Amino acid sequence: MSGPSAATLERQALASNPHASAWVSANAGSGKTYVLVQRVVRLLLSGADPSRILCLTFTKAAAANMQNRVVERLRGWATMPDEALAAEVAKLEGAQPSRAHLARARRLFAQALETPGGLKIYTIHAFCGRLLRQFPFEANVPAGFAEIDERDQAEMMARARARVLARAARDPEGPLGAALGYLVPRVAAQTIDDAVAEAVGGRDDLRRLFDDPAVGGPDGAARALGETFDLAPHEDAEALEAAILGAGLPAEEWPAIAHALAEGTTTDGNLAACFLKAVAAGDETERREAYLSVFLTATGQPRAPNRFVTKGTRAAFPNLATMLDGERERLAALLPRRAAARIVARTRALLTLADATTAEYARAKSAEALLDYDDLIAKTRNLLARTESAWVLFKLDGGLDHVLVDEAQDTAPAQWEIVRRLTEEFLAGAGARGGDTRTVFAVGDEKQSIFSFQGAEPAIFGEVRSAYARGHQAVDLRFDDVRLQESFRSTPAVLAGVDAVFALENARKGLSSDAAGTAHSTTRVGAPGSVELWPLVAAAPAAHADEAWDAPFDAVKPASAVVRLAERIAEEIARAIASGETPAGEILVLVRQRKALFEAVLRSLKSKGVPVAGADRLIVGEHIAVMDLLALGDALTTPDDDLALACALKSPLFGLTDDDLMAIAPGRGMGRLRDALGDGPPRAQAAHDRLAALAHDAAGRTPFAFYADLIARGGARKAYRARLGHEVDDPLDAFLDLAQDHSTTHAPTLAGFLGWMRAAPAEIKRDLDVSSGEVRVMTVHGAKGLEAGLVVLADTCGGAASGRGSALIDVARAGAGHGAAKIPVWAGRKEDDPPALSSARALVRAEAEAEHRRLLYVAMTRAKDRLIVCGHDSGRARPEGAWYDLVREGLAAAEGVETIEQPEGGALYRLATGGPFVGASQAEEKASADDETPDWLFAPVAHEEAPGPPLSPSALVADDDAGPAPAGPGAEAARARGVLLHRLLKTLPEVAPERRAEAAARLSRRTPGLDDALKAECAAAARRIVDDPAFAAVFSGAGRGEVPIVGRLRDGRAVSGRIDRLAVTDAEILVVDYKTDRRPPPPGAIPAGYAAQLAAYAELLAEIWPERTVKAAILWTAAPRLEVLPLLST
Repeated sequence: MSGPSAATLERQALASNPHASAWVSANAGSGKTYVLVQRVVRLLLSGADPSRILCLTFTKAAAANMQNRVVERLRGWATMPDEALAAEVAKLEGAQPSRAHLARARRLFAQALETPGGLKIYTIHAFCGRLLRQFPFEANVPAGFAEIDERDQAEMMARARARVLARAARDPEGPLGAALGYLVPRVAAQTIDDAVAEAVGGRDDLRRLFDDPAVGGPDGAARALGETFDLAPHEDAEALEAAILGAGLPAEEWPAIAHALAEGTTTDGNLAACFLKAVAAGDETERREAYLSVFLTATGQPRAPNRFVTKGTRAAFPNLATMLDGERERLAALLPRRAAARIVARTRALLTLADATTAEYARAKSAEALLDYDDLIAKTRNLLARTESAWVLFKLDGGLDHVLVDEAQDTAPAQWEIVRRLTEEFLAGAGARGGDTRTVFAVGDEKQSIFSFQGAEPAIFGEVRSAYARGHQAVDLRFDDVRLQESFRSTPAVLAGVDAVFALENARKGLSSDAAGTAHSTTRVGAPGSVELWPLVAAAPAAHADEAWDAPFDAVKPASAVVRLAERIAEEIARAIASGETPAGEILVLVRQRKALFEAVLRSLKSKGVPVAGADRLIVGEHIAVMDLLALGDALTTPDDDLALACALKSPLFGLTDDDLMAIAPGRGMGRLRDALGDGPPRAQAAHDRLAALAHDAAGRTPFAFYADLIARGGARKAYRARLGHEVDDPLDAFLDLAQDHSTTHAPTLAGFLGWMRAAPAEIKRDLDVSSGEVRVMTVHGAKGLEAGLVVLADTCGGAASGRGSALIDVARAGAGHGAAKIPVWAGRKEDDPPALSSARALVRAEAEAEHRRLLYVAMTRAKDRLIVCGHDSGRARPEGAWYDLVREGLAAAEGVETIEQPEGGALYRLATGGPFVGASQAEEKASADDETPDWLFAPVAHEEAPGPPLSPSALVADDDAGPAPAGPGAEAARARGVLLHRLLKTLPEVAPERRAEAAARLSRRTPGLDDALKAECAAAARRIVDDPAFAAVFSGAGRGEVPIVGRLRDGRAVSGRIDRLAVTDAEILVVDYKTDRRPPPPGAIPAGYAAQLAAYAELLAEIWPERTVKAAILWTAAPRLEVLPLLST
């Protein structure tokens, strides 16, 4: 690595200049987080008050990462030798610091710690929540409101929809009843529910639409939509429907017309048959459709001349032919208007139900003093838009002087409005504080804007940049537009591949506001790297053997293209790991969606023994183990549900097979499967007895207690591990967490819990940001911000996901100004689109395709050293713009690309620089090399004594030397108190300071075995300890709680334990053990058992970090006091 160029260093200094506002456009891997941290540190160095700096990030992980980096930098400065510190500051600021400046640098760490609430580095939602809690009256929100997460929001929304639909069904003549009555005969019930949910999801835009005086509500929106579709006020769906027959040829003339046509050719005879079918129709709808079939095709187009009245008939009946031609043209013009009117009617009904659902949902939240994430944004925006917002901002810790925005390309317009309100005073000349420097900073990359489904609009990035530039220019304030193009991540080969692809006009369209292609440079000049495009993998030739009768109908066949591609990917990854080329933790496999290929890759990697991290996200209720547990619950609460019982019986919970069920189920007649079990063979009888015991257990316990006992003592976890492996622990634990959450907020009944679980999906989001030595398989969206040495881009043959499954399309109102609220239109077939809707649909499609290409940019730029692009041939034509075709076209036109014909067919494209990797094309040759067989290969293995089980550190000394153990009647409460304190001290440091009280209360409530007073005491004690500056070294960002440790001591004994708190810095390692004794011993009188436990930890940690000082300490929670054991420091 050659290091950053002089131009990059200059741009970094410009971006981090604390005396000027800056807008930074940063290529992938160009160090934007580094620049953010650099700017915060320079702001602090320049004398900025930490309480007046606000950093807004996109995710909690990003906020924590930035906080940790700033704190680590300042912590290092606090103890750094003068010469080293002077060099650091000079490098940062470009000038030698004075002694006073160095002294200020040393004090920054303490200053940051002493700032109330710490440094203000938040997600936008966390900031809004904090602001609203400070000013509930001004913001018109409930004091002490609670925030609901996405799962609770979905549950409340489902209940609101159900209540509205029930009201509509009770009053069919009312507005709601009329709306539902229009939809039910035309649309499936689930489709209605989904459309209402989608419309309510955009409730802020819906409210803005209805608040417009020109609209006023659902009826006004429908009227405006009709005008946009060029429909006259009287042209509603009913009127246009009636006009088909009402303004058509008189029905009494149809028989005569049919008779005349019947004298002609077969074509004329077919028209006659349609007329006669209309005459014989039994109802209006059938008559109308038969009549239309005379003149129009099934798609609503006028019949072609050769399918309409023939020449002979025209000659024989010229007046009739003229009349039929005119009717054909009238209907051809009428049907598109009818289609438009139907869309208007459908949208009116939807908006009526959505408006009522939004109101019902708002009432439900208000009744429980709840706000969702959208409320946080909307309420904050409204608060800051009022005239008294200046006073609010001043009261917010004396105001703000510097606002920094991370991931600016993913910041939604409503969020930008908040930032604008926060900073508008910055551009009022000298501001409110007489010439103090006040700055705005944003960093992002339009090319990486991939979260449109969360409201991000990439065009806003450039618009906001231009607006700030104009605002600064108007008041003669400096505003730097900085571009960071040099990558610290990727090799020249990877970046050359990226630039080659996005040099294509059809690839760079919509990538950014810059019409030119991408331009990357790298600090890793000369580093070896490669980009490979594998030939598409096709399905194997069809086997002649019939598929087994009991094979799952939706199973992916072993010879399918998906499975064969997954196998090839797994083989290459296994080879790369075995050869030492790339460690497992440096490998990332990317897909677009978690579908068949995602699952196939995970299976193939596991089958080859490759360590793999598993799915990055999992919907709990869709995991097979959780589905089994829910089926068991259904069978227990509804004894007649034979299907649910059969599902449970075939699961590892009971272990019956199809043969077992076939032996008892078919002959049971009308009886229940449960009863047939008792009369069956021994395995069935055992299942019957177990089922009866479970039913008795479930009847007297909460859902959490019932399932927790079943999973632990009942052996369910062990059974599922045997069937599915240890990865089943995540969904099982998440299921138990949900059961416990349900018990704290609902009546704890099994039937209620089952309904609650199915009301809204719960999702596990596993943090794969920090690699644990395992291959990661995830979506491109999930990989945003990550990197890996080897990236395999596997899912490349699909097209853009237009609208991500949306049923609604936003249509601009005719005559409405720029920025006016659009109408969410419930569209149908695109063939029925009026021009305005067709244009809106095309815009949605174009935006989806642009994001599709930006997603490819994000995927390719995750690679540090090597990028593999591959795909499978589905046998169908690939959609235009498929990633595979874009990469192939780009590499084919690039210089230095090697084309290697493959034995199985097709060509591999390879672009390599700096020295070759052993790629897929060379793996076979490498494997077939004639290596000399080592002598030890066939030598017998020497006998080794089996090692004993590892000791826990607390067992290293005699019991007499251990610390005091609780005994007597209060022993159980003492143990519960200790467990709660440990849990609080693990969790609270990871929670934002302003939310710790709430988190402590929630954790305490869930702890059994303690009364409320003792829970409150524990919560208060833990908060005091975590917030105490005296323990900052323990609970800083460098610390981690509950860290497992396994190793072997110098005397050969194996030890397995868990460290309560481990803080790792560049200089030292601090290991802390919590002791919750009510009466801690005096200083220096530590029990030998405690000391031995810490000595074991210190010895193992000294082997891991031999170059650092290891310190061991006990945190006596009752004192509270941190007691370092000096003799154990190594």
